[in-house]
Amino acid sequence: MLEVREAVGGYGDLRILHGVDLALAPGSWSTIIGANGAGKSTLLKLVAGIVQCRGGTVRYGGEDVTTVGPVDRLLRGIGMVPQGRCNFPLLSVEENLKLGAYTQKLGREELRVELERITQRFPRLRERWGAMAGNLSGGEQQLLEMAMVLMTRPRLLLLDEPSLGLSPASMALVFDVIRGLVADGITVLMVEQNARQALEVCDLGIVLELGRVSLVESAREVLSHPEIRRMFLGL
Repeated sequence: MLEVREAVGGYGDLRILHGVDLALAPGSWSTIIGANGAGKSTLLKLVAGIVQCRGGTVRYGGEDVTTVGPVDRLLRGIGMVPQGRCNFPLLSVEENLKLGAYTQKLGREELRVELERITQRFPRLRERWGAMAGNLSGGEQQLLEMAMVLMTRPRLLLLDEPSLGLSPASMALVFDVIRGLVADGITVLMVEQNARQALEVCDLGIVLELGRVSLVESAREVLSHPEIRRMFLGL
């Protein structure tokens, strides 16, 4: 589904990623862990096309998308939920979801079907249909933002700190939703501060150190690695 080879990226004169290699199988759930400043969010943005790939290649679904812009990548099936709140707080849940589908240019009936599909997956959003997004709880807003991206029907979903600021119960709910997406065949690449909880539920663990991938193993192997446990998991 995704193949990144020798990828270099950063901001202005600052290079953050120094030759990243990464490959994801279709329908897998992978979590990137690492210290602050390691380049985790930058790597997601590079895959999404928000950060330019200055060296190396990015291939998606067998196609070279290294020079493809973020909107075209979205249209091809790469969706990203960035870190922090990214909804329209003064608009309703319904209006936010309709804006999420904007790039798809759906007809009225197609849009109705998509909204019905998404609310079947997120029944809590149906309950809050007319509420302003800014009045939702943190967990509800995270679900809304995921749902907005899912309105584009992505095949690869990038999530940057989906549990940030959430209660343990809300985090468990978000992870349950992600598990359902993966079961439906969506490939998920996630950056997560709650590394232990994420590694307990995902398939693959990726350790990023100083802009380079230092370890790629099954989540169970990463979770049991003594040095990783000491450095990143507080165990």
